[in-house]
Amino acid sequence: MMKPNLRMNKILTLTALCCGLMLSASAQQNFKYQATLPKVDSTGFYRISLQPAFVAKAKADLSDIRIVDAKGNFIPYIQAGSLPQKDQKSFVVFNQVDAKLSTDTGTTFIVENKTGLALDRLWIRLQNTAVQRKVNLVGSDDLKQWFAIQEDIPLQEAVVNSEGTYMQSLSFPASNYRYLKLLVNDKNKTPIKFLQAGVYTEYAATFSYVPVSPVQLTRIDSNKTTFITIKLQDNYQVNKLHLNITAPKYFKRDVSVYQVNGHDKQLLGEEELNSTKATDLLIAAKTNQLIVQISNGDNLPLTITGIDAFQSAESLISYLDGKQTYRLLAGDQSVQAPEYDLKFFTDSIQGNTPQISHEVVNQNVAYQTKQPAKADRDYTVFIWIAIVVAAGLLLFLTLKMTKEVKKKAGEKKD
Repeated sequence: MMKPNLRMNKILTLTALCCGLMLSASAQQNFKYQATLPKVDSTGFYRISLQPAFVAKAKADLSDIRIVDAKGNFIPYIQAGSLPQKDQKSFVVFNQVDAKLSTDTGTTFIVENKTGLALDRLWIRLQNTAVQRKVNLVGSDDLKQWFAIQEDIPLQEAVVNSEGTYMQSLSFPASNYRYLKLLVNDKNKTPIKFLQAGVYTEYAATFSYVPVSPVQLTRIDSNKTTFITIKLQDNYQVNKLHLNITAPKYFKRDVSVYQVNGHDKQLLGEEELNSTKATDLLIAAKTNQLIVQISNGDNLPLTITGIDAFQSAESLISYLDGKQTYRLLAGDQSVQAPEYDLKFFTDSIQGNTPQISHEVVNQNVAYQTKQPAKADRDYTVFIWIAIVVAAGLLLFLTLKMTKEVKKKAGEKKD
């Protein structure tokens, strides 16, 4: 006959497994899209390239991306740009600027991007701290008008060390603002201490983009101004626009780029088109429509044969098992960026990490089966009912086992 303790342990294990599977399945159902990863040859770290079609389905900060195995477990990853650089000599410290505005609340730290390069990573050095804070990153070219780049970026806690300081990489859509401001929401809390901010020049030199296509253009030349509307087939992340200008030979025009989302029109930045340098516009957009406004003055409009859109290269690094199959999930607006222990072990990742890419993006089957057949039905409630029933069963069996144990203990005393 099975002992009460052994029987109870098996019941607890089975109940916990059932609840875990139901919660895992429920979590996966919240993601609208998926993309299968190819099976890797051997176990180890892999760099997973995120194609524009997948990034278009994710949140602007990519915080809703998850890697899931065949059992439904979420697999830890880090963004590739967060890897520490080995050559400390290539680190360029940005000058700190003292220009806090009266509208700022919380700790602010402003630096000048003196490299003039487009950046999608900023390394910051902080005094050791074990508190949790989030930071907003904004950019400006004149220290007066500021534009949002990335919001709610989590600051890491210090890794155990004896130096008293630590480095963290902030990831954001590629931008070339002259000034970058970190704004920490620590109102009514003790502030944290920023020491430095800068970039690794070797990383900036290898900055790369991937094309976003197709691009549909509509042009209007009116009242000394050219308006070009760029329409994309999805809500793509766009970090660079390249204008193919064939005439005139010499030109210098002011240009503004706007992002259109529904009825809202947001200014992304103001730049200059100059025949003496590359005709690239560096922006940070997540949209399916952009407007490029070119001021011609008394000059003839520019002859533009086409505009190419690009996304900055995005990739994840994760430790994958050669015996497992994996998928990427995205499309859950309610989730926050995951916090994995892997961020503390980046030194274990080698520079020659094998690179893979996901397959075609499609609807997450789990999400489709979750959708209600009618507008007034929501099957999520049935999942929670099942969990409550399982918990009730567990409580009933626990009480029953307890009574049996007490009864047998009383019999032994008699």
